[in-house]
Parts: sequence; structure tokens; C-alpha cells
Amino acid sequence: MTKVHEYLMQALKDAVQMEVEGRQFYLEAAKKVKSEGVREIMNYLAESEIYHIQKFNEIYHSLEKDPAWTESMAAFQPPKHEPYVCVMAMAKENQGAGGKDDLQALRTGIRMEECSIDYYTKLAKEVVNPLARRFFMSVAHEERAHYLTLLDMHNYLSDPADWFYVKQMGHVDGQ
Repeated sequence: MTKVHEYLMQALKDAVQMEVEGRQFYLEAAKKVKSEGVREIMNYLAESEIYHIQKFNEIYHSLEKDPAWTESMAAFQPPKHEPYVCVMAMAKENQGAGGKDDLQALRTGIRMEECSIDYYTKLAKEVVNPLARRFFMSVAHEERAHYLTLLDMHNYLSDPADWFYVKQMGHVDGQ
């Protein structure tokens, strides 16, 4: 096994561990938060991590047998989720209703997703195989969507007036 292949195999193991820990955090946070909307987002993210874990394990086992990447390995197609999960969660909230624990869970999730984005982007830059690069960039893109969902909910709960101002800027007519 080459050093490059060994590095990639270890990176995949590390990715599985990150995703497992992320899922555990989201499941635990969902049990502890008081906000129904935050709970819904935490459960949504926990479910999203299942596909990531399965995909990383699938690639790892495939590369154990043959170090060549295939098109099917590079395909990153998580199950379709409700595209408006954050909006639906917000509809269950009172403006500014985020409690301290709920906001802390969101901040922790935001930091975790930032780390994931950085890690998968770094891997995408380091690998030379274009299929592997595409795969890691796809994962980073998905993690960015998770990050934005958490950030949006945090902003909504902590400063709803600002959140509405930012979201409605396209509708401000200048008067």
C-alpha cells in the first residue's frame, strides 16, 4: 500500500468517526433542547449523517480491495430531504424564543459543521484523483448546507428582527 493510499484510508476512517460523533451530538442535543424547531433540525441533521457514514464505509471497503476510484464511489447523492426544514422548524417557534441551551446546541453544531467543511475541502485539495476530489467537494457542499441551516436557525432565535430584515432585503423598496 502506498503512503498516499494509506493516508486516504486513514482520512476515510477519520471521516467516519467525525460523522458518527456528529450524529451522536445531534441525537443528544435533540433530547435536551426545549425548542421544538431546534429539536426538529437536530433530528434532521442526525438522520443526514447516516448516509455520510454509510458512504464513507462503502468507499473504505471498496478501496481496501482495489485502490481505484469508480464513478459510483464518487457519486454523492444523499436522500432527498425536505428542502425547507429550517423554515418549517421556524414556523414552530416564537420569535426570539431560543433558550440558552438551544442556542448553545446550535453554536456547537455550527462549529462542528465548520470543521467538517474545512476537513473535506482540505481532502479535496490534497487528492489527485478527480473522482475522489469531486466526492470530497460534494461532501463539503452538503456540510455547508448543514452549517447554513444551523446558522439560519441561530440567527432567527437570537435576533429575529435582524433575521427578518436580512431575509426581506430583496423586498425593501427604499422608502
